[in-house]
Amino acid sequence: MAGTLLALISLAVVAYLAVQGIEAEPEMDQRSYEHGYHAFAGSYVVTDEERAADEARCEELWGAFPSDELAGLKKDDWVAGCADYIERKDSRF
Repeated sequence: MAGTLLALISLAVVAYLAVQGIEAEPEMDQRSYEHGYHAFAGSYVVTDEERAADEARCEELWGAFPSDELAGLKKDDWVAGCADYIERKDSRF
């Protein structure tokens, strides 16, 4: 009986934590991601086949845009969108 009760309580705690999103990733800013995803305006870009190298390339590109074009955008989400485009992944949105 005690073992069953402990199992039910454990299950309830795990379910509660899942609902609360303890391990969930922070929400991505859609506007920033999409601006990064479309940074190359549909051009073909050769991938480096390593995510870190593609992200580094996108971070360099981020610095090349005039600051007024990047106003209000989140750099990490913009870089993620840019790298996804380079790797030919479908947009997350």
